[in-house]
Amino acid sequence: MLGEFAVLLGAMLAAMALGMPVFLCLMLAILAYGAAYWPKVPLEIAAQGFLQGVDNYGLLAIPFFFLVGEILNAGGLGRRLVNAATAVAGHIRGGLSHVNVLVSMVFAGISGSAIADASAVGSLMIPAMKRSGYPGPYAAAITAAAATIGPIIPPSIPFVLYAFFSQTSVSDLFLAGIVPGVLMGAFLLAASFLIARRRGYPASQWVGWRAAMKAVVDTAPALVLPILVIAGIVAGVATVTEIGALAAVYAAAVSLINREITLRGLWQATCRAGMESCRVLIVLSVAGAFMWIIGNMNLARGLAEGLMRVSSEPTTILALIAIFLLIAGCFLDPVTILLVFVPMFMPAIRLVGIDPIHFGVVAVFATTFGLLTPPVGFLIYLTAAQAQASSTAVVRELMVFIVALAVLLVLLVLFPALSTALPNAIAGR
Repeated sequence: MLGEFAVLLGAMLAAMALGMPVFLCLMLAILAYGAAYWPKVPLEIAAQGFLQGVDNYGLLAIPFFFLVGEILNAGGLGRRLVNAATAVAGHIRGGLSHVNVLVSMVFAGISGSAIADASAVGSLMIPAMKRSGYPGPYAAAITAAAATIGPIIPPSIPFVLYAFFSQTSVSDLFLAGIVPGVLMGAFLLAASFLIARRRGYPASQWVGWRAAMKAVVDTAPALVLPILVIAGIVAGVATVTEIGALAAVYAAAVSLINREITLRGLWQATCRAGMESCRVLIVLSVAGAFMWIIGNMNLARGLAEGLMRVSSEPTTILALIAIFLLIAGCFLDPVTILLVFVPMFMPAIRLVGIDPIHFGVVAVFATTFGLLTPPVGFLIYLTAAQAQASSTAVVRELMVFIVALAVLLVLLVLFPALSTALPNAIAGR
């Protein structure tokens, strides 16, 4: 079993080392395994695995939520959110760094993607922070750290993926992400406030309550959207996929009525959302065959038995898995970890009695962490490019925020209620 897994994993890592796209790395790993252990992987089984990887109605939510984020960002949402957050929090010392976090929290409730969050918020906030005297590396670091809220606050694309292979409720996962997502914002705001006080970062002039309320009202169409999504999920009026479609229609209608986007711009936003969706779904398709091979090895059962020999305490098991995911995140992208490695731990977490919803929040949080850790850390390089700063300098500025998020991860592992209390209360469990 271990020899077979070594062939599969070794081929995947070798392809990644050559810089190939993730789906090709998984494909080459499948081909290498098939060549080495041919009778175990019939061609028809592999083909069925590719189809089963995306044969799920719930996955249609992914392109819809991508589309919502693209439409509202193209329609000037980011600029209005920045104006509103600046009016509310800009007068606090280090105001623009706090604004950065607040805008990311709101945008997280629209896009569900860390990359989309960093791209949209960073393009506006990083130049504004640099013009106000903030160092470029610090502006990039706070933007990257705040962008990790994107996959936690609903709607969340990683939660949709996790729900697919774990057979858990997307609605419960979305609700479970609300408290941890808000806590992420609070922890990052506390860290940025301490840094701003120590370094003497500037604050803007208080504009008054009337101007602040007007700025918030101007963003009302966007602020209403996350509320409608969550309310629709809680009320059970539609499936997550249907809510995603309705949210996309709402975003398009509001943007067109307010003349913030043209039909050409709407088409371009749709094309961008389609491309982003394809990048995720093609990996998911190939991962279907990959996971079939791993399941055929009985590797997950062996892994569960191995973890049980270490400890049968749920908190210890969850902590060990979280540490593994954090280490893996230094070398692999979050989608690969979420689709390849996280499913292998499902038998173990069920065996020791860990709530799959609690595990889903911890797993998505830990895999998203990899976007901030070198050498892979995509958010480091994205925001460093936006700030025209060196990635090394950005990593140094990130350390405080990484520590803050690591403390929160420990709390999420130790206290399951932070993730499960809200969905349990809504469901009456």
